[in-house]
Amino acid sequence: MISKKIEIKSPVDGSVLGEVVNSCVRDIPSYVSKARKAYNSWCFSAPHDRSEILRSAAKKLISKQKELATLHTKESGKIILQSLKEISGAVGLLEANAHIGQYKSGTVAPTGGLPNGERDLTIIERVPLGIVVCVIPFNFPIELAFEKASAAIVAGNVVLLKPPPQNPLATIMAAQTLIDSGLPKNVLQILPGGNKFSEALCSESGVDAVSLTGSVNAGISLAKSTAKLLRPLHLELGGNGLAIVLEDSDIDYVISETLRGRLLMNGQACAATKRIVVKETIADEFTERLDSALGKINMDNPELPDSNLGPLINYESVLRVFSQVNSIIKQGGKLIRGNKENGDAWYSPAIIDNVPKNADVAIDEEIFGPVFPIIRVKKDQEAIEVANQSSLRLTAAVFSSDLEHAFRIAHQLDYGGIVINGTNNYRPPVVPFGGVGLAGSGREGLGYTYDELTRSRFIAIRNIRPPSNTVK
Repeated sequence: MISKKIEIKSPVDGSVLGEVVNSCVRDIPSYVSKARKAYNSWCFSAPHDRSEILRSAAKKLISKQKELATLHTKESGKIILQSLKEISGAVGLLEANAHIGQYKSGTVAPTGGLPNGERDLTIIERVPLGIVVCVIPFNFPIELAFEKASAAIVAGNVVLLKPPPQNPLATIMAAQTLIDSGLPKNVLQILPGGNKFSEALCSESGVDAVSLTGSVNAGISLAKSTAKLLRPLHLELGGNGLAIVLEDSDIDYVISETLRGRLLMNGQACAATKRIVVKETIADEFTERLDSALGKINMDNPELPDSNLGPLINYESVLRVFSQVNSIIKQGGKLIRGNKENGDAWYSPAIIDNVPKNADVAIDEEIFGPVFPIIRVKKDQEAIEVANQSSLRLTAAVFSSDLEHAFRIAHQLDYGGIVINGTNNYRPPVVPFGGVGLAGSGREGLGYTYDELTRSRFIAIRNIRPPSNTVK
């Protein structure tokens, strides 16, 4: 199979932004061999030196922020303010992981307090896994590339970074700052390619671990193909999160937070509010106000600072969302607004009211687009059951002016993260981010990603301490 150039087009207007040469499946053994050679020296490098490379990359990223954000917006359709914020987040991850890499090295186990262990010294340390494949999604490619790669590299791993095939240009430019900051050759290899290349790379026997953010199907396929290797898999997959809106909620505030949570990256975020469960007594008013608020959304060129919403990543995504909404309507939902496709990547927000509790979207149908399915319930227990019936339990939100009431419900939700009176997309870097069920395995966040991409081991030195006096 010959490597070929792929044109990258903007979902905003279809213009060609550049080309990438896709990596070739037949070259994977060579990539892995180069990585192994680099790892054999990099894993013994000084933590301080690794951290300094990350700090240097952070400075380079800051200097390129405006250029990168503009390219990211053209390439992904993400509104410019979100692109700028994403790059700022990546800078913060580089700086924080630089600190973690220097100071999160290990501890001493208290074996001296055990019978016959008083003369022993036992060190517990975190050691790298080896060659780590990092598979990056299209929705937050720059931030997630540094979430994974910076933690892996500062821990002493080497990385095979696979950018998203839909929009690889900004990720490649951003990741290059690490290489330009003094990384030894092949500690980081940036390998553009499609889904088949990604599958082959992740399944290669010489790879030691995989950190993947992607679809549920991709995660399941990877788990099956690597089961015989018992390889560490760090998976952040789909999410069908919901917001539960109780009868005593501040409706205007809930709508403001819901719009913020659902429209991030134009509705294409794993932790977005993809189901809205509303108490029957306020459902009519909530739906009317949501419809009014969406009517004021400015869907325009995402490079403009006053744009609230850009296109989906491509036209294929529009067709998929369009089909999903039609399916909900056939299952009993009532279309209030939206669900039009015009032959391009632009899709105006849709509201579907009265969605049945057994509809696909109410369970495991994840919609990657600005769609607001409203599920009406009469009792708290109904809301809890709707929430927990999904196998994609990444994040949830509960809105109420009665915090005790909200906490009582939140405590019964089996999710990776739950927010009271805030959007599902609440994700500060210091929390353990990850889901339950088919939403994935492992956690991301400062320190958490580092732990996922290292393992603990102990080194015991017997009888190194002086003999103790026997107490009689």
